[in-house]
Amino acid sequence: MRTPIWRAGLAAFLLLTGFLAASQWHAGQPLRAQVELPTPRIQQLALLLKRQEEAQGALEAEIRQLRERALAYERAVVEGKGAAETMAAELAQLRLVLGLVPVEGPGVEVRLRSQGAGGVLPVQIRAADLSGLVNELWSAGAEAVAVNGVRILSTTGFRDHADDVIVGAVAMRPPFVVAAIGEPLVLQTALRLRGGFVEGLRSIGLSVSVQRRPHIRLEAYRGPLLFRYARPAPGP
Repeated sequence: MRTPIWRAGLAAFLLLTGFLAASQWHAGQPLRAQVELPTPRIQQLALLLKRQEEAQGALEAEIRQLRERALAYERAVVEGKGAAETMAAELAQLRLVLGLVPVEGPGVEVRLRSQGAGGVLPVQIRAADLSGLVNELWSAGAEAVAVNGVRILSTTGFRDHADDVIVGAVAMRPPFVVAAIGEPLVLQTALRLRGGFVEGLRSIGLSVSVQRRPHIRLEAYRGPLLFRYARPAPGP
């Protein structure tokens, strides 16, 4: 009995297919073995990856710290600059109050001199006359005063010496010119008060003239600033 041709072809096809499948399976075994990594190697790679992640985290933390320090330095510079500017402004104001810088502004000019007529000897100007006039100007609101160009401070003394008046450390003789910076009208009015100090000077025979000036310049104080006994008091 003869086998049909199609059955023989089918058997040959199945046999060939099985052979190819078996060959492919055997060929894939070494390749799979080569691709798969041993377990210790995987652990090493995982440990290395973890260390890299930790190192990256440490670097990021260091960068954040550096940024914070940079911002702190910038704030310190800004605050330091502001403090320096404040101290400079306070120092400038202090030097102004102490009379250590030239000043200018409106004010009055007072001329004080002796006068005599009809054989009457002129009245000598004394230190008390000059210091009293200066005090009247301070009391009226003068912000800066000079006598014959010498800047007057709160510590400036007036004393008599023969025919001279010692102003601070400078010997002067009349006529005296007292310049004061402040509100001109207020200063002039204060010196013209009835029964005031200026009227008293005139009553003893001294000549006093008061003129308002739109602009007066006073030079800085040039003398020493020494305190022999006064010391800063401790805080409470």
